[in-house]
Amino acid sequence: MEMHNESILWEEYFDALEKKNYEKALYLIDRILEIRKAPDIYVRKGRILRTMGKNNEALEYFNKALKIKPNYILANFLKGFLLISLGRLEEAKDVFLKLYKLKKSDLSVKYATAYILKKLGEYDSALKILEDILKKYPNSAIAWAEKGEILYREGKLKNSLECFDKALKINPNDCQSLQYKGEILFKLGRYGEALKCFKKVFERSSKDIKALMYIIQILIYLGRLHQALEYTKKSLKLNPEDPLLYLYNGIILNKLGKYEEAIKCFDKVLEINPNFPEAWNGKAVALEKLGRIDEAIECYNKAIEIYE
Repeated sequence: MEMHNESILWEEYFDALEKKNYEKALYLIDRILEIRKAPDIYVRKGRILRTMGKNNEALEYFNKALKIKPNYILANFLKGFLLISLGRLEEAKDVFLKLYKLKKSDLSVKYATAYILKKLGEYDSALKILEDILKKYPNSAIAWAEKGEILYREGKLKNSLECFDKALKINPNDCQSLQYKGEILFKLGRYGEALKCFKKVFERSSKDIKALMYIIQILIYLGRLHQALEYTKKSLKLNPEDPLLYLYNGIILNKLGKYEEAIKCFDKVLEINPNFPEAWNGKAVALEKLGRIDEAIECYNKAIEIYE
């Protein structure tokens, strides 16, 4: 009789899942657990709770599954990713290192383990796993990009650039690798090449404020001030309360000799953040150019006070 009841409950459970009626699915899985407590059923309950955003409860049920079956791959995997999302990286590392030993050939386990080790700053251990991946899968754009990010963090810019170039050769549409490549080229002073990268990122993701910031900086360095001004206008539409954008706007206007407009931009920066020394300094430059020396000295002094 119980087997018959359980079969009916499973049918209703899968129907509720298909309809995304998670409250009902949760009720039904609890009914099934009253009949039979098994690791796979605990995992199912954990997955529903995770979908509902009840992460701590979900973790509890993954742990119940693992108490019965410690080497249950799926339960470990789901628990590990849940711990990552909760920011509990040390615990996640323990889970994935265990999985790595149990299932060394599983690519997703390798990626996750390397990712956690990278986030924890354990770069040598992460690089060993990534090198292992690349020996077997030399066309893994993910592994090249992850390796590139670690080398970037270690300050090995040229080696990092080689990795991102390889990642982009395999997957030219990877915006994150393009962003990193642009940042490396920027740091190496190769502004023209960096600009091409950031423009590609912006073309593919028109709300990427970080790429826009770099585009503006590079255009200022290259003296292409009118273009830089156009990009600051685009940026301000996306993020109208970003003081850095008003700062760049002010700097450009100063360079173009539009000092009154520049002062308005620096005042906007200081309205948002009065402790922004670059804004006081930029305003001082504009005031000095306008012959308002006493006001300029006052602004220079405020900038110096903040710097000190």
